[in-house]
Amino acid sequence: MLRQPKSVPIEEKHQWVEEVIDMLNMRDFANAVVGIPGEGLNVEQRKLLTIGVELAAKPKLLLFLDEPTSGLDSQSSWAIVAFLRKLADAGQAILCTVHQPSAVLFQQFDRLLFLARGGKTVYFGDIGDNSRKLLTYFQNNGARACGDEENPAEWMLEIVNNGTNSSGQDWHSVWKASQERADVDAEVDRIIMEKPNASSNEDTADSHSEFAMPFVDQLREVTVRVFQQYWRMPSYILSKLMLGTIAGLFVGFSFWKADGTLAGMQNIMFAVFMIITIFSTIVQQVCLIIAPPLDSC
Repeated sequence: MLRQPKSVPIEEKHQWVEEVIDMLNMRDFANAVVGIPGEGLNVEQRKLLTIGVELAAKPKLLLFLDEPTSGLDSQSSWAIVAFLRKLADAGQAILCTVHQPSAVLFQQFDRLLFLARGGKTVYFGDIGDNSRKLLTYFQNNGARACGDEENPAEWMLEIVNNGTNSSGQDWHSVWKASQERADVDAEVDRIIMEKPNASSNEDTADSHSEFAMPFVDQLREVTVRVFQQYWRMPSYILSKLMLGTIAGLFVGFSFWKADGTLAGMQNIMFAVFMIITIFSTIVQQVCLIIAPPLDSC
């Protein structure tokens, strides 16, 4: 509701969310509560939910994902990456970070931006079939050959972590002096030159707004969401009600039957001060939720 612009009808937003749920095969738990770690959705379902939230915004340029396979087993990781591959084949540009991918998962990616320690670029370009372009680049610049049984991703990390190639050059310097770097710079310059000539029919005041939806719509949606969250925790609401009642009785009986004298007026003012102080603390009360052990779920 809040990620797409106001110009998109609400019915269209709801319909797109339903399509995303079907694309991610999330229909079985579409109405489930996310919960906290240890209860609610499992790790794989949470990853799918994260991807679904980004897809629900209908990204026009890039879909950003941060380690979508971390914490998953090999089968779940393959399911996630296979879905991302399907999205990419359908025309959706995806930019994601991966942590120690297997050789099978690594082959599903088209291009690689490899950053060494300090954010220095070591390689940026196509991976190629069976990682052939990537392996050829490193081997042509002094790296040892990658074995047939080695994982290209782990081999690449080992090569770069060694610090230098066979000629004693660090890999960042090798990249800066490479033809691949020159080709990337030329492509970037071409895109920059074409950008001013690209027509944009959506260059309106709303397109430059910080948020997609106006403040009133944001306030309404977030308020409804918060009340739904409170409604799902009756013990939390009951505890606030009991604390408020007890605090009110305590303050009320402490200054019961205050007279109209100066001391009585001071007591009344102090009672008002106590109510404001105590109730502001109660309103900010945080409910502590302790998840049960995983083996007991």
